[in-house]
Amino acid sequence: MSVVTKPDFKELEEGRKYLMSGSVGHALPLLLVSGKGAVVKDVNGKEYIDCTSQAWTYNVGFSHPKVIEAAIEQIKQLSHCRTSFETIPKLRLLKKLGELAPGRLKKISFCLHGSVASEGALKLAMINKPDAQKFLTVYDNYSGRTLATIAASWPYHPISRRFSPFMQNFIRVPNAYCYRCPFKLEYPECDLLCAEFIKTALEKGAEPVAALIMEPFQASGGMIEFPEGYLKRVREICDECGILLIYDEIQTAFGRLGEMFAAELYGALPDILVFGKAIAGGFPLAGVMLREDLKPYDPAVHSFTFSHFPVSLAAACATLDVLKEENLLERARKTGDYIIKRLLEMKEKYELIGDVRGRGLMIGIELVRNKKTKEPACEETLRFEKAALKRGVIFGVSKFLGMGNVVKIKPPLVINEEEVEKVLQVFEDLTKSLTPR
Repeated sequence: MSVVTKPDFKELEEGRKYLMSGSVGHALPLLLVSGKGAVVKDVNGKEYIDCTSQAWTYNVGFSHPKVIEAAIEQIKQLSHCRTSFETIPKLRLLKKLGELAPGRLKKISFCLHGSVASEGALKLAMINKPDAQKFLTVYDNYSGRTLATIAASWPYHPISRRFSPFMQNFIRVPNAYCYRCPFKLEYPECDLLCAEFIKTALEKGAEPVAALIMEPFQASGGMIEFPEGYLKRVREICDECGILLIYDEIQTAFGRLGEMFAAELYGALPDILVFGKAIAGGFPLAGVMLREDLKPYDPAVHSFTFSHFPVSLAAACATLDVLKEENLLERARKTGDYIIKRLLEMKEKYELIGDVRGRGLMIGIELVRNKKTKEPACEETLRFEKAALKRGVIFGVSKFLGMGNVVKIKPPLVINEEEVEKVLQVFEDLTKSLTPR
């Protein structure tokens, strides 16, 4: 019996009761069985355009034949090898990434998921700043859900407060969230006060700080792109105050913004860059890039059983080839520009749309009940998400666990014109139906 085409629903229901709650994210009532390009199919045969890329992982699309072929060939030869040994896909991927890496980020390590990679970045900062044990992060940052990385993420949710003893080494400063400026100012008249606040926090702090960890474009926290000049000033402040700058690019790297890395866009390179999600076309892989003049890990400081999983490494090599061969970075830019243009036109028509922001295929639409007061339309956003499912479109929702008012459009970069038009039509129809009359 094939569990994909002819599942035993009784068996599946019995299996579901053993799933520990909390080990899934924002649960949706879909049993998915297959995917191709930008479309997934559920167990009943219904198709959905996936505007989440399954947590940002499928930049090259579901089941890309070159990625699948590379994985299968590697499975046939050597499916696992511990980190002590070299493998062909490991060395090939290191060469590819070393040539793509921005600036001097030429030392690379691998692991299996983003939270572990982020923890690795924190370790590297402490190795290079041995007298410092504190870190800075910004509001709405998201860097994972392990004990260390949850401390570098949003503090407002109970899931974070429950582990508060592990959060004492992190100092939070306001982010450059211009639509809801923490200082109630307007850009550019604000003179980037949010960036200057970082310098104040460093100068007034009682203990030395190792690094600032942040996303160069905030993703799960609300799809927030920072204003021009902000990251450049942040880079300058880190240099002036003698701390390292860590970019968490787990959700932005490998074409999502129309460039290979967000670090290439804003004229401000980090000392450490964390990557993951989309690198391996749906297979688990993440890692860290370190500035070549900094000290790397000591032996065995950040090594795990499956860190150099050959199947994922082979899939990643194929994924990087596909990004180049199919010109997906340019495609992301053009498709994203078109979607944003259409959404801005809708913003002028509907009270529900408070803000449209994004770059490439990383787009956020903030829904509000009143454009003047900017009251978040959280309940309407959840209704929007559920109604879209019935129409065959999967939208993402920020913030944490879907409890927010930002609709996220982040489909695979291979999404075609017909699919884009359907997404926009569903978006406008639902916006119109939910807009207060």
